[in-house]
Amino acid sequence: MIKKINFPYATRYNIYLVDEINSTNTYFKDNYQQYENDSVLIALKQTAGRGRYDRVWQSDDDIIFSILKKNNGYYHLISPLSIALALKKLNINVGIKWPNDIYLNNKKLSGILIEDIYNNGFVASIIGIGINKTDKDNVLGIGLNIDVDKYYLIDLILNEFDNLSKMNLKDIIDLYKKYSIVIGKKIIYKNKEYEVLNIDSNGYLVVKNDSEKLTLSSDEINIKESLLN
Repeated sequence: MIKKINFPYATRYNIYLVDEINSTNTYFKDNYQQYENDSVLIALKQTAGRGRYDRVWQSDDDIIFSILKKNNGYYHLISPLSIALALKKLNINVGIKWPNDIYLNNKKLSGILIEDIYNNGFVASIIGIGINKTDKDNVLGIGLNIDVDKYYLIDLILNEFDNLSKMNLKDIIDLYKKYSIVIGKKIIYKNKEYEVLNIDSNGYLVVKNDSEKLTLSSDEINIKESLLN
């Protein structure tokens, strides 16, 4: 059962909690009309969370929540930055694998799934965030492995989210670049190797190889080999 809670930290967000759910993003997609702008749904357990390309991401006792935004914004940039800046306050230094995965010690710590709803124009964005509290079985998965109150970390992230939302796009991208772990790296895209040159003024990835130069807007890249070497 989903219930509104008295969040232990001062916040302007409407905070909701559920003990167990298939996916916080799916729930907000199906029920966004019933909730106010800036609502947050926290799940203690998520059984069928989704990553990009509908990959299943199961979670138990990790930090799982979705933010409902009914005003548009640069969420593909703000969301990963808000996590990176929040973790920095806990003395945890992470990097962003474009577009919005968070890596710690060359292993994936956090994933973000942003889903937009349109109905004769923009209606809402749902930003789903999952952060591993402990290490995962796969070789590139890592957890925070520290004793931190999940509500405190969520509060830090929401505060950074608000601060970033007040910034102009150029300043957001400049800050995003400082946390990028892909600029200057070799990546695989559609089975071809490229070098990442830059992140452009729209937040897109600029890559090149000997035969072509591309600008990628949202496609997935493979950087695992570069991280391991």
